[in-house]
Amino acid sequence: MKLHCAKCDNTVEVTKFTIKVVNGKLVKSESICNCGEQMQDISEYDGLGGIIKKPGGTVARKFNSNRYS
Repeated sequence: MKLHCAKCDNTVEVTKFTIKVVNGKLVKSESICNCGEQMQDISEYDGLGGIIKKPGGTVARKFNSNRYS
């Protein structure tokens, strides 16, 4: 995720982040700039990853409904 601060023109790239509730809003704590301003997410969304299929065309083992009873 790329973050950009409009005030000081700082850009940071983070791979992990923590979400907190501050004044009733969800805030990523890593998105607070050194100048104290909230940085904006400028990442491009590439969509979800594809499903990796096994050679037989299956995705995972057979679902057993008794297992989760």
